Amino acid sequence: MTGLSGISDLAGLAGAMPAALRPRPMRGAGLLVTACVLSVFEVEEADLSQPSRGRAQVALARQVAMYLHHVILARTLTDIAREFGRDRTTVAHACRLVEDRRDEPEFDTMIGGLETALQTGLAALPARPPSTRSQATRLPATRPLTARVQATRPLPTHGTEA
Repeated sequence: MTGLSGISDLAGLAGAMPAALRPRPMRGAGLLVTACVLSVFEVEEADLSQPSRGRAQVALARQVAMYLHHVILARTLTDIAREFGRDRTTVAHACRLVEDRRDEPEFDTMIGGLETALQTGLAALPARPPSTRSQATRLPATRPLTARVQATRPLPTHGTEA
């Protein structure tokens, strides 16, 4: 694995894609899901981000990653598609394929293990880092903008000068 900089390293291809389909870098929990899939399927991050389908093992790893983003992280198909540089119908197809393969005991055990590991790992993480600013260090409230403007500028007078 060459690092987890995100799925969006598509060199010159990103500029040619419509903005709605351009991959976005993954953050936080998405990186964790992708890292687990890369580890289990023993594929490189660059393989997942390639624009073509690739080898069967790579395609399956990408489909499982999309499925886990949808099921574990409750992401929309559109968001997942944008992140992986695919169409949302491709993501829906991937989710259906993974669901269908869950009838196979070995595959279901592997996906169930990934789901359990991810849920446990995500539950252990804090939702947000605690705030470093305490209530005492906040700036005092200021007057409303209209009061400041009126206090610094005289009101205009129109036609009342004699």
